[in-house]
Amino acid sequence: MHAGEQTLLVTRPTRLIALRFWSAMLLALILAGVFGFHIPRFLGSTALNYTVVGIDFGLILAGFFLFLALLAFFAAELKRKTIRYIITDNKIIREDGILNKNTQMIPYTQLERVDLHQSFAQRIMKIGTIVVDTGDDKLSIDMVRHPAKVQELLSNRLGRRAWDGQTPPGQQPQVKR
Repeated sequence: MHAGEQTLLVTRPTRLIALRFWSAMLLALILAGVFGFHIPRFLGSTALNYTVVGIDFGLILAGFFLFLALLAFFAAELKRKTIRYIITDNKIIREDGILNKNTQMIPYTQLERVDLHQSFAQRIMKIGTIVVDTGDDKLSIDMVRHPAKVQELLSNRLGRRAWDGQTPPGQQPQVKR
């Protein structure tokens, strides 16, 4: 960022950006409960009446699915925490990645259009995706809270020239009285 540049908004996507990981975690927890409480045995199945090294096979499966649920939880949080959106008074920045960092920057002078995409469920939850279009590139600000406010913040800056601290040629600096 340049000297004198102000940060207007720093945000991350909501947890719904990792919905597939949350779904996998829920399924793994359900299966862990099924095998941990020996539900197949109550239904008359004898397939899980084995023991491995003195431990019930159903409990081994329950532990395995609990481990998968834990992995899905960490993957979901990692996905969300590695993406960051920064809106300054001169540009829009999207940063993502842990080991390999990717940074996309779009100055307001290149903006042509700012679109808001929301499904019905997203409108109820007050989240949405904002697509910033420059004509050549597109930048998605995914699953952000209060997207209408973010869209308005960006739309007000469409085509705006960045202030570099100098008076444009041919103009006199304004004197404050």
